Amino acid sequence: MAPLYVGIDIGTTNITITALDLAARRVPSSRSLPNRRIFNDEPYAYIQDPHAIEESVRTLLGDLSDPIAAVCVTGQVHGIVYYDREGMACSPLYTWLDQRAMEVFDNMSSQQALYEQTGHLLPSGYGLLAHYANRRLNKVAQQAVGFCGIIEYITARLTGKLPTLADPSCLGTYGGFDPVRSLFDRSVLTEVFGTSSYTFLEPAAPFSIAGHTPDGIAVIHGVGDNQAGFFGMVSSWQESALISIGTSGQISLFSERGDCPPTMELRPFVGQGYLHVGATLTAGKAYETLQRLFASTIRAAGTEISDEAVFEMMKKEAIDRGLSTLVVDPRLTGSRSDAAVRGSITNIGLDNLDIGSLVLGTIDGIVAELKAFALDAPTLLSSTRSVVATGSAIRKNPLFRASLARQFSLPVTVAEVDDGAGFGAALIAAIAVGALDLDGRKDLVRRLQGT
Repeated sequence: MAPLYVGIDIGTTNITITALDLAARRVPSSRSLPNRRIFNDEPYAYIQDPHAIEESVRTLLGDLSDPIAAVCVTGQVHGIVYYDREGMACSPLYTWLDQRAMEVFDNMSSQQALYEQTGHLLPSGYGLLAHYANRRLNKVAQQAVGFCGIIEYITARLTGKLPTLADPSCLGTYGGFDPVRSLFDRSVLTEVFGTSSYTFLEPAAPFSIAGHTPDGIAVIHGVGDNQAGFFGMVSSWQESALISIGTSGQISLFSERGDCPPTMELRPFVGQGYLHVGATLTAGKAYETLQRLFASTIRAAGTEISDEAVFEMMKKEAIDRGLSTLVVDPRLTGSRSDAAVRGSITNIGLDNLDIGSLVLGTIDGIVAELKAFALDAPTLLSSTRSVVATGSAIRKNPLFRASLARQFSLPVTVAEVDDGAGFGAALIAAIAVGALDLDGRKDLVRRLQGT
């Protein structure tokens, strides 16, 4: 039996394992278990159970019948979990969706308090800000000796070590991190920890081994899901943009340079360069909001209809319409740069306020918001020869693919392996133990993903 190289994707909704058989050049196994939210008496909390996550990971690994050579964890970033002296979680996982940093304490939110003390305005859900908020709210577990993200935590649990190192792709999601120098701002750490004698995670070298399981399986330092997804879905980094359209939207462009337009975020990419990332707050969620409007209208007229039937009706009406002259701004919950901005529908005329036009206008608006990021990076956009698309909206609705091709004037391909981040993590595991090199990765991605 050929050894497997395994990627574990700890998503907000599901935990997915992807096994790569290098000898056969195929992905023989991909399976998921749910990752459920925990509800408590804190209205601002969005938490999950790290013990249940670990149990799911071990179950998924145990279900593989072939031997495992190496494992790499990827998944949700930004959030934190506290651990005790034994390396065991002593708190929930405070996820990236958690809003405790926006709670007002002493007449000020933790986000604003940290900004006033350091000049760094960290988004809610970022790891350092979450700990700062817990300190101010007196919610740090008494037995805690440290905290880290869920990627680093599961990596440490598999190796039996305390987390001390992390890939820069994970460190950047805590906030206050310089991706070019690979350093945290000391003023931010001092304020967050409340002391200048803190200890925190240090950068790990790309493709480095964090340790081994008791069975001798190599465990690689985990990588953030954006970087792992790009690694696993884009064969030619400098020639393709990766666009994901799910609940939210994201466009990623590769560069070896560390300068980045202010509208985008610069993220370290496995020691090969950087990803310039533009992210929206709504994409598929805006489309779902339109679906709910149509569904409620039909039901108010006395006709029962399933949600799936409404989605199918929307696609048919849009295809029949062909093109729309409506201009739809899909920023229903604001943007990362302006939380107060809201969506709109303009250019309404006598002949275009219909179902098909609203559907097409919304899809075009979702894609246009992503295209605007690329226009802010004209040098990178000019070298882009294709769009690699992924995400639930892309897979379920060909109208999104058509809008991408039209607005970017580029060919669009859809990654064939559903969990691109898990597949990318499996490739990283194979490279870390010397079973694959970067050229081999490029050929394998082109063959298995068609991208």
